[in-house]
This record gives sequence, structure tokens and C-alpha cells, in this order.
Amino acid sequence: MQEVKNRLASLDVLRGFDMFWIIGGSSLAGSLISYLGWPSLEPLTRHLEHTEWIGFTVYDLIFPLFIFISGVAMPFSFDRYRASQQKRSLYFKVIRRAVILILLGIVYNGLTTDLDFANARYTSVLGHIGFAYLWAAIIVINFRPLYQAICAAGILAIYFLLMKLVPVPGYGAGVLTPDGNFASFIDRLIVPGQLLWGSGDPEGLLMTLPASAIAMAGALAGNLLKNQEVNSYRKCLAISVAGIACLYAGLYWGMYFPLIKQLWTSSFVIYTVGWSLLLLAVFYLVVDVWGIRKVFFPLVLIGLNPLTIYICARGIIDFNYMTDFIFGGVMRIVGTGLAAIVLSLGILICEIIFLYILYRKNVFIKV
Repeated sequence: MQEVKNRLASLDVLRGFDMFWIIGGSSLAGSLISYLGWPSLEPLTRHLEHTEWIGFTVYDLIFPLFIFISGVAMPFSFDRYRASQQKRSLYFKVIRRAVILILLGIVYNGLTTDLDFANARYTSVLGHIGFAYLWAAIIVINFRPLYQAICAAGILAIYFLLMKLVPVPGYGAGVLTPDGNFASFIDRLIVPGQLLWGSGDPEGLLMTLPASAIAMAGALAGNLLKNQEVNSYRKCLAISVAGIACLYAGLYWGMYFPLIKQLWTSSFVIYTVGWSLLLLAVFYLVVDVWGIRKVFFPLVLIGLNPLTIYICARGIIDFNYMTDFIFGGVMRIVGTGLAAIVLSLGILICEIIFLYILYRKNVFIKV
């Protein structure tokens, strides 16, 4: 348990907005589009799922945005350790958080279900976040913002060169297929157990390096937001301009190094940083500058307990059963057309109620 105080309100709302799409928002949007049947809305459905390989959909932004948000929080959470000269304690906190996320990811993948260590999948979404957070945090702790930016750019450049120039046995250099890319080759050599698609994994070990650049970009934005000498509107403007610049840079780089979410290509990283910066600017303006907060309370509930709802919604708590128990009668009355909408909305309502209970009990599970 811990109290929630002195937080950047927009960051909780943005985190909640990001998690909303994972825990049921995309299903609700898909059900609404399907029910309405408007041809003008049909193109939106592709943005409710991941791109198969090359390209970008809105759903591809969810994972990078979460890593970006973890970076924005770094300057705020690290400062109290710096002020008291407790660098060793800060390192312990960072390493502890990374290790817990990595272990939770392995457990989440089902290792404890059958204890089949040889065939377990050790890479995971949570583990990817843990590694990316760890690499970024080490740089943020030890370097000033200018050098953080240089490190992030250097990581993306090195990753680009490795992926384009280093030959993979049996494939050659610069092959960006699921089997022939250098990152998947490294995973086959180093990562134990099973990889997601056999020959590679979207949460592979080498890919945590470009992902860490997203967290560093978030830390740079966080440093600006906590600077009391800069006007709030100028902060929004600066973040927005940087976001637009990253979008263009990502698209341009994408002509030579395609946007591939499964490989966390440097162009994909910069492009998602662009969208993340723009979203941060909007939410900061609306929530922290204009003070519009009450309407976002459901998102705050999600944003305060993201790890809890992520794990619970994926298996620990059967929200589908809960929804059927509470709204089953309504689903049968409204008929087939609206049943999917009621189910998706009901799941979200049950999840929000669960999070509200935790909020009222002042329970916030963090690592």
C-alpha cells in the first residue's frame, strides 16, 4: 500500500488511456464499428490490431507508449534519491523493478503451470519493459539530458547498423524477415527456451536496446515538464514540435529501415516516440494546465494500477464470467447485434469497479 501524492496527473491519465485499449477498449471499439456497419468506419478496424510485419497501426503504439510513460516518470521518481545522495538505493530500486518485471513476465507466460523449463518462453512484454527500463534508467541516472539524447541516438544508430550490415548465417546482411534478421539470430543463440515464432521473438533481447531509447525520450520530456522555469504552454509547444519532428524523421528513416514493430526498428522507435510526445502534450495541456480531471477519473483508476489490471485481466480474474453474471440478462434481451457491445462494455465496467475498490482501499500494487 502507498499513498498517491505529488503525481503528474496527466501521466496517470495517459497511462490509463494506454491500458484502456488493452483491457477492453479495442474490443468495444471493434464491436461498435461492426454494429454500425458504416463503410466510412471500416478502415479503422485495421488499427485495432497489430500490423503483421511492415507498417504501422494505432494498436502498435500501445506498447511503446507505455515504455515512454515509464521514462517520463523517471525524473520525478529519481529526484528524491539524488537530493539525498542515495545513488546506491536508486540503483537497487531500478534493478529490483527490472528483475521483478522480468520474473513476472516469465510467470505470466505460464512457466509455473507445468514447470517445463526447457520449452518455456522466457521473453515477454513485462520482461521487455523491465530490460528497456533498466538500460534507460542507468543512462538517465548517470548523464545529463544532452548526453541522454546522444546515447539514445547512438543506440538507434548502432541497432540500425547491426541490422543492416552484419550478415546472418544462411541469409546474409540486411535481411529483415522474421527468420533472417540479426536480432532474431541473436535470440536463437542466447535466449533459452522457446521463441514466440520459433525463429524469433518480438520481445527479443537485442530489441530491448532500441526500446530503451523510447524510455530515454520520455525522460527528456519529463525533465522539461518538471522544469518550473518554463511556461506550461511553451512546454506543450516544445513537446509537440519535437513530436512532429520525430514523426517525419521516423517516416524518412522508414524508407531505408522499414517500420517494423516486431523488430523494434529504429524508424519504428522514432515514429512511436513522435506520437507519444504528441499525446503527452495533449494530455498535459488538458489535465495539468487546464485542470480538466474529473471526467478522466476512470482512466486515472486504470493508470494508478496498470500492472494489476494487466495481469488480472489476462487470466487471474475472469471478468468475462463476472460480466455474464451481471449483464447476461441484458445481453440476451438486446439480441445478437448489441450483445458484443454490452459484453465489451460490461467487462470494462467490472474492471473499473475492481480498480475503484482498490483505489478506495488505497491499494496500489507497484514494483
